[in-house]
Amino acid sequence: MKHKGCPNYYWTTFFYFFEMDKLFLYIFICGFTFCQINAQKFYRIKGEYSIKAKSADGKSQLTIGKFYYDKNIKKLVYQNTFPQKETWVSSDTLVYRIIDNKIAAKYASPPIGQFSIFHLVLTNQINNYGLKNSPFTIQKVEKQNDLVITTWLPPKNMAIIFGKVLISNKNNRLFGMVFIDSKDKIIRKQFFDNYQNFRGLEFPMEIVDISYTLNKENYQVTTYKNLEIDDVTEDYIYNFAIPKH
Repeated sequence: MKHKGCPNYYWTTFFYFFEMDKLFLYIFICGFTFCQINAQKFYRIKGEYSIKAKSADGKSQLTIGKFYYDKNIKKLVYQNTFPQKETWVSSDTLVYRIIDNKIAAKYASPPIGQFSIFHLVLTNQINNYGLKNSPFTIQKVEKQNDLVITTWLPPKNMAIIFGKVLISNKNNRLFGMVFIDSKDKIIRKQFFDNYQNFRGLEFPMEIVDISYTLNKENYQVTTYKNLEIDDVTEDYIYNFAIPKH
């Protein structure tokens, strides 16, 4: 599992990058990942992010904004400023795209906030990507140079849909992941880099994601900055009120 640039996964295998509605869902779900170190006491995280994506057909996309997540409220909120001003909210089993305080689109989804990178960071589940508390089981653990690689297997009743997941740790930090489908084909890679410490909580400030569609490579880099932990202001954003229409 070599780090050649740096990469992300999950349900997003089913979405393309550059149709806006699909990119919208992709960014929510690819937030499915990160951190460690005595994070039980933390409950909120916010910060700025930028996403640079390039699809297999050469199209590029840049998205810039802020994110907000409170593990007790379990709403994941993105407030984007570029390429257009809009808000994305994951609440329960729905994802909303909101423009000018009106619902522009609504999607059924898993409860993304609870499975996001931010939730895993705040609940100290990043090193195993949350798989330790899932139906997945460990097949083997091996060492390659300075990496410890754990292979996780899906339960039998999910093996038709999901394949193996390989997780590598370096210096006791999540370093990379490889997702393999039920036919033993690699469908996504993720790498996590530039860890920084925020009040004892470590967070990877850069994530590179490589996904494969019809044997073609889609590439995305997510960069975070200006993170704040347990911020007590902006309650109205952490618990964003969904418009009625």
